[in-house]
Amino acid sequence: MHLSNAERWTTLCKRQIDIIDKLSEKFPERKDNLHELTEGWRHLQHQVEVGERPIVHHEIK
Repeated sequence: MHLSNAERWTTLCKRQIDIIDKLSEKFPERKDNLHELTEGWRHLQHQVEVGERPIVHHEIK
């Protein structure tokens, strides 16, 4: 399923990744947790770019 606003979603994902990367620099003690968030946004971005239906998997730890 192609999203009609896929380009906008891709931009949103890139912004979120940038914000989280900056937070990681400011708070190095949270780097591992923030990395997990970044990977989630990268995965969502990839799904949107290849035209897949975005599915977010939430893992409870």
